[in-house]
Formats: sequence, structure tokens, C-alpha cells
Amino acid sequence: MRLATCAILWLLLIVTTPVQAQFSQRIDSLFSSYNLQNTTGISVLVIKDGKVSYKKAFGLANIEQHTPATPATNYRIASVTKQFTAMAVLILAQQKKLSLEDPITKFFPGFPPYGKEVTIRRMLHHTAGLPDYGNLMPANRTTPLSDEDVLELVSQQDTAAFTPGSRFSYSNTAYVLLGLIVAKASGKSFAQFLKENIFVPLKMRNTTTNAPDARILNRAYGYNLRDGQLKLMDQSRYSYLLGDGGVYSSVDDFYKWDQALYTKRLLQPALLKEMFTPGSWPTPSLGYGYGWEIETKYGLKRYVHTGGTTGFSSYYVRYPEAHLSIVIFGNQNDGLALGPYVEAIERIYIQEK
Repeated sequence: MRLATCAILWLLLIVTTPVQAQFSQRIDSLFSSYNLQNTTGISVLVIKDGKVSYKKAFGLANIEQHTPATPATNYRIASVTKQFTAMAVLILAQQKKLSLEDPITKFFPGFPPYGKEVTIRRMLHHTAGLPDYGNLMPANRTTPLSDEDVLELVSQQDTAAFTPGSRFSYSNTAYVLLGLIVAKASGKSFAQFLKENIFVPLKMRNTTTNAPDARILNRAYGYNLRDGQLKLMDQSRYSYLLGDGGVYSSVDDFYKWDQALYTKRLLQPALLKEMFTPGSWPTPSLGYGYGWEIETKYGLKRYVHTGGTTGFSSYYVRYPEAHLSIVIFGNQNDGLALGPYVEAIERIYIQEK
């Protein structure tokens, strides 16, 4: 029996290996323009049926030092951070330390009166009507904003940008303030809460949050195109805001995050389902859950979030029904479009399988 089982497994390998090799070659060809001379880096992960189907990196994590990108390279993942912020909020809801119907004024009593209608749920769904901190930033300010600075700027506004709950409007402000709410409700800093409740339990050993004094191992440095040349542009005035875009991670670590979302390791099924249920609608065909865009493509549910910030771009898509996930991180923002890469990989694994 044991010999028969081994023979069957050997035959399966013979059947699947050429197909897998073809997939890998086709994905390699998508990134043929990347080299180790003068291009920024890009790290790519494809997960199929719970296993790593493809994992490679191309280009440079640091052009000046000629450091190659690898699957372990840490990139600032920008707005893909929002799913970690949402997860932290839901963990606290599961622990009964907050309710999604709590208004922001419960945590910040000095907030303007309109905050009574700004609930955590509306903040998660981008329907809270909070002013955009980018529009409130003094033009002559050169020092980076902190999360507390955002709270102060928004608290100085007497009115909401629109009636809370009336419509969708993507809000970095909401997710910065959600990070502060996590700290208030837990009694720990947002960074420490993520570490203790998500990163350590999932063994995401190199994932961390950004800070001016942070020591980030294996990190990529960010670049943008200026006058046709790649320029080192690694941080900005908004780089140290946490809840909306402050996480650094690698595709190596994202395998662990992705797989945890199929389990009860962090959340009970009902709350996890709620995370991936549309509560607002950016467009008639695109919903938004808690830190995730939700749509249908190829007849399958597609959960996705992208990110872009000074020097960095990120794209993460999941097709749970097909047990397929694609993660791409890059250390360039201007001129780097990750969508076409993701769409080409989707076609390989779904449309042309």
C-alpha cells in the first residue's frame, strides 16, 4: 500500500510539474524588464491551494547600495495596512473592549459634536464624513505628521465633510483615528497591539510599523520618477502615520497573513465574514468591507486592496473560492502600475487554466 501511494504521488508530480514550470516561466517573463543594474525592486507571491505556487523578487531594494530585492525584503505597504487596522478593531470587538457602534466621541471627548454620528463602523466603511487630513496640513509645515497631529487637526473642524453615513468617501483620516482608538481601547500603543495580537501569533517576524526611529530589517528604500530618473524619495510628511498606511512587510510574511484569513486564529467566523461583507459601495459593482474592496471577477468573489505612497506601491488580491492569492510589493510609486501584473497572473491561474 505504501509503495502504491508513493507511485501515485510520483505520477502526480510528473503531471503537475510541467504546468507549474510553464506558469513560472510566464510570470518570470512579466518582469523581464527588471535587472540588477538600475531598476527598483519588486517582490511577487502567488498562493494556490494553500501552497506557495510562485515566489520571486526582481530588481533592487536599494539602488545606491546595489542590494537585490528578495521575497524577505520589507516594503512599506501603504494602504494595504488598512486590513491590519480593521483586524485590530475587530479583535477588540471580539474581546468586548469596544463596539462597532461606538462613536468617536467615546474615545476622544473633546471631539466636535458631529463626532457623535461618527461610529467605528462608519470609519471602517469610509462613510464617516471625516475631513481629509491632507487638506488640513499647513502648507509651510515640513516636519512629519503624527497620528496625534491628525486628531488635533480634525478636532479643530466644526463640521463634517458630509453627513456621516450618507455616502462613501475613501478616508485615510478615518483609519489613522482608528489606530488611535485601538490604542485607547487596548491600553497599548497601536504598534504594540499589532505586534502582540497579529504579527507574533502568526510568526510574521519581520513585519512592523514605521516610526522615525524604527529599525526595519531587510527594508527596501523608496524611489519615484523625476524627469525620467529614479530618485531616492523614501519618506514624506505622512510616512509616520500608522493606521492608514504605516506597516512594513514582505511577501514571505504575507503568506502567513493570507493563510490565517482562512482560519479562526484571529477572529471567530462571524466577525471574519463581516470583514469581507460590503457595508458601503464606492461604485455599483464595487463594495467595501472592513479594510477590503469586494467585487466579482471571473464569476468569483475578489477581495483586494492596493496601496501607494512616497516611494512604494502594493497590491494584494484574494480569490477564496479558487484558493488563490496574489501579492506584489514594489519600492517605487510614480510610474509603477501593479494592476497589469496582477491581471496577467489572474489570467494565467483562472482564465487560462
